Amino acid sequence: MKLLEGIQLHELVLIILGFILGLVLIFVFLFGALRGTTNLKLLYGFIAPLIMIGYPSIRSIEFSKDVIKIDKLVERVNRNPTDTLATQALIDEISTLPKSRCVTSSDAMSTIANAQAAMGLYDSAKVTIQKAVALNPKSGKVLESKKDIQEKWEQQERFERKVQRLQSNITRLNANPKNKILRDSVALNLNDIKRLNTPIRVSQRDILAVGMAAAIVGEWQAAEQVVDDVLRVSPNQPEAKRLKEDLKDNKIGKRFPPREQTKLPQKLPQSPSKANDNSRIGAENTTPAPPKVDAPVAIKVDTSWQSKLIPKAVLSNFVKWDKEQ
Repeated sequence: MKLLEGIQLHELVLIILGFILGLVLIFVFLFGALRGTTNLKLLYGFIAPLIMIGYPSIRSIEFSKDVIKIDKLVERVNRNPTDTLATQALIDEISTLPKSRCVTSSDAMSTIANAQAAMGLYDSAKVTIQKAVALNPKSGKVLESKKDIQEKWEQQERFERKVQRLQSNITRLNANPKNKILRDSVALNLNDIKRLNTPIRVSQRDILAVGMAAAIVGEWQAAEQVVDDVLRVSPNQPEAKRLKEDLKDNKIGKRFPPREQTKLPQKLPQSPSKANDNSRIGAENTTPAPPKVDAPVAIKVDTSWQSKLIPKAVLSNFVKWDKEQ
């Protein structure tokens, strides 16, 4: 029942006893009134059932307000994943929720699952939303959250698979910097990642791999911005600091110099038959060949994924809460 969601067992017992006590007092009061022996002091007795019924109800209303507040913070974090104030406020609000009350409310569990997804904890969000479905499988909010979390989880899986492929090619390319096929593969991997609908949160290790690939294909400005974003969140991140120094000293540019566009003749080569045809009609084919460029040069600069970072330091309390469930 929606009305009883978030109500704990002892509070439910208190409400039932308060309701029974209230009925008894009403019966006694009416019975006395019919006999003409009404005792007005009996009215003071109604204070007890009112407290017994009202206290759990007030606590439940306060809990509902806290859940709504968290919903708003989740929306704020989803709109701006780098808003550290909203991220910390979200974690603080989650930590104050009574766990015993959360596990009896499908709305609360759904909200927590959405918060986990907003923080990039997609696996945990899937587990939590299943608990919400078990509590109320017909809730519109729960079903909508389940669909959204499933989509985000699938996005994360696709992104991580492509980044793993990119990291593998970068490792192989570092061992053989002159391998043109591997360098083209890195460029194509990077382009493939950019076409993805990236998850809300991306790990620092993954985003640095993308930044390294951007540097390899000559997008040094984009690579520098990625590194700066990581260092802003984690100033002592060793991989980011190393990549920052390499970009500053132009080590990557020297190791992987920009490749020039492939020069092609202005006219397309013609087969003898077509040449004879042109000579017969007095026309010459002057259509230029479409420009062809090497894969790294063909990659357009797209830095929309740069700001999707996980501030790992502020996640510790939230992960701890999740493990306690």
